[in-house]
Amino acid sequence: MEITWEDGARTTYTGEQLRWACPCAECRGEAGMPGRLSRVKTLGDEELRVKDVQLVGQYALQIAFESGHATGLYTFPYLRRGLMQ
Repeated sequence: MEITWEDGARTTYTGEQLRWACPCAECRGEAGMPGRLSRVKTLGDEELRVKDVQLVGQYALQIAFESGHATGLYTFPYLRRGLMQ
């Protein structure tokens, strides 16, 4: 997926990068409990392929993966700064 920002800069992400950086509570954890991505070392192919991308308001993208996972909201600042940085 490639994003072209208003200033002309471009950011490109693979499905694998996006999936491992999913910011949702299931993947990252909540209430002191670890998330799924902290407990697994590998993900299946269907978990790494982007199926759909939807705009959420004016602040984020909701990315759906072929596995059915689609709960992460990737805010534009998160995407712009390079996900996990």
